[in-house]
Amino acid sequence: MLITIASFDHPIDANLAKTRLEVEGIDCFLINEHITGLNWFWVPAIGGVGLQVRESDAERAMEILEGEPDEDDGVDED
Repeated sequence: MLITIASFDHPIDANLAKTRLEVEGIDCFLINEHITGLNWFWVPAIGGVGLQVRESDAERAMEILEGEPDEDDGVDED
């Protein structure tokens, strides 16, 4: 079963979050992405672009989205 763990006003923000989860190995899906792209006036009415994950992945996914990037995330700061 899929559950919505986050909503975004802009499809770009939703896709960035989706990519972050996919990098961590979590399958996820966007809902209402195309509707908001067609007419941004509808965003408040439909609740924005929803990011959905499996119920079993929800807690880990929310931690990833709320947390800071890991120190070993492949970014070279030197």
